[in-house]
Amino acid sequence: MAKKKQAHKDEESAPRSKRRGIDQRIADLEAKIAAIKEREAKKQAKADPALRHASAALRSIDKALAASKDTVTRQALGEARVTLSACLTLNRAGSAGRRSEARRSSAALDNLPEVLLNYVRSNPGQRGEQIAAALATDTTAMRPVMKRLIEAGQVRTAGQRRGMTYSPA
Repeated sequence: MAKKKQAHKDEESAPRSKRRGIDQRIADLEAKIAAIKEREAKKQAKADPALRHASAALRSIDKALAASKDTVTRQALGEARVTLSACLTLNRAGSAGRRSEARRSSAALDNLPEVLLNYVRSNPGQRGEQIAAALATDTTAMRPVMKRLIEAGQVRTAGQRRGMTYSPA
């Protein structure tokens, strides 16, 4: 009888793996459906010549940003880049998932604070994920730059964690 009680205590103390609930399974399936829809939209967008040219223009702007030293030119290019990437994102042709654009040159990273500040000024109240998608970057590259802008008093935040929104100070 003592062995049974000891075995029962061991079972209670051992961590049990939790089964996914129905809500979790539904959420996983919805995520898969969204991924399939996004892939199909990107496939159709690649067939659209206007969006293909817009993507090429975005890559050209990135190259120009990397080569430019003039701040006025860089600011104008940054604004054009924000507009083009927002257009592509709206048409579900955003290239945030492509590896070639996820990596940025050091010149583009130097320009990122200006681009972020311009974007936040023109689109206040957006979350980090939305800003990153519009700028065709990832949140990990954007986060330290945004923290510096907040510390400098150029950007203010509302909310917490993933619900945090950014607006100009």
